[in-house]
Amino acid sequence: MGRQTPIMDALGAICANTRARFCMPGHKGDTGFFCGDVLALDITEVPGADNLLFPSGAILESERLHAQFIGARSVHYTTCGSTAGVFAMLSLFSGKKVIFPRGIHLSAANAVSLFGITPVMLDPVPGDYPQVANARDVKTALLKNKDAAAVFITYPNYFGFCCDIEEIARITHRHGIPLLVDAAHAAHFAYSSLLPLAPSQSGADVWTESAHKTLPAMTQCACVCVGADSLIESERVKRALTQFQTTSPSYPLLASLDYAHAYMRDKGEQELFRVINLVKRFEETVDSLPGFCCPEIACEGVIGRDRLKVIIDVSATGQTGISVRNALLKQGIYAEAADLKNILLMFSPGNTAAQFEMLLGALKKIEKVPGRGVYFSPYSMPPASRYVSTGRLDKYQKVKIELAAGCICASAAGVFPPSEAVLLRGQVITRETAQYISEAVRNGFEVFGIEGDSITVFRDKA
Repeated sequence: MGRQTPIMDALGAICANTRARFCMPGHKGDTGFFCGDVLALDITEVPGADNLLFPSGAILESERLHAQFIGARSVHYTTCGSTAGVFAMLSLFSGKKVIFPRGIHLSAANAVSLFGITPVMLDPVPGDYPQVANARDVKTALLKNKDAAAVFITYPNYFGFCCDIEEIARITHRHGIPLLVDAAHAAHFAYSSLLPLAPSQSGADVWTESAHKTLPAMTQCACVCVGADSLIESERVKRALTQFQTTSPSYPLLASLDYAHAYMRDKGEQELFRVINLVKRFEETVDSLPGFCCPEIACEGVIGRDRLKVIIDVSATGQTGISVRNALLKQGIYAEAADLKNILLMFSPGNTAAQFEMLLGALKKIEKVPGRGVYFSPYSMPPASRYVSTGRLDKYQKVKIELAAGCICASAAGVFPPSEAVLLRGQVITRETAQYISEAVRNGFEVFGIEGDSITVFRDKA
């Protein structure tokens, strides 16, 4: 039998099929964004290479340059993605009460369980698109939960919708507590006035940035940033992050992160101007294509949108977003995500004008079919259910989803992408939530926390 390399084989097949990427990571596979032989750069902490856990040389200088540019008090690199940053932020509030919007990322959901945090969930208005934290709801929650130790929000959300982060920061600070932000999709905001407000200018205390999502950086490149006027000391954040870093960080990833920040400092403004204008013309053309439109979306609490994320409503073609995404895939074009109504595209300086034309040509080839009628929206989550402390619960069992009502969820569960949790570990499963998950599975969505038609719960009843 010959050498078996299933991962290499899969990646080779994907690369051979790829014509254009409109998904993460931000470099879009353009090798011009990274110089040098990757294996030659793959070293350990030899003299002169610095140490990510306790930087004092080149890594510290790169962090300082980024902090200075965006206006942060400090920046701390990680090669473990924003997940490490979310863990670090929330670990500072172990055993305390924290206010969250509904549908937090899986990393935050896991952190709640890991650190024994008591979550107070803000229920959004159900709709066809992911919702954002509403300043009014944050204010109400803080008045009802005077013992809350922090507020945690996502900015922007997966679809690029932005809440009023400045007002939420003001409300939070009036109560004397910090605002933590999952800003994984906002790394590029600091480089253009045409984009929404950067977290560093918003009053946020600590936030994460996933450089790989929107900048020309390799996957897992991220950093944790501390605001200039943060209520939390930089040293606390640094020490917390150290607990979730690998002791063998990838130097090619660190080099990629360093290069991406330098590239954006040098060319970010002009490149974002170029791409935003290409996006604007692209949306205008899509609106003229039969069966497609880029909808004007008004969601409660949304005050801005990331112009590099494009939502295309394909429902008038009679097809689902998932089937259109698959049709594009057959043409070598990768969309970021899809649901039953839309496809989501992510653009970056890594995309060329020729790729925009290629995408338009591919959309024109999409077949029109009879409509399918009612759509299930994965963003219309049921209200958050009661939360139970799981500290003493250690016996598990699997039950059919349709029979899970009344059970205590043992592992975060939700729809992927964007890995937003409809259930946290410790939440009581309601009939509405069980039905929501069953509908997601039945309609072909990828889910996490679910195995086949079963979910893992604690044997103890709520």
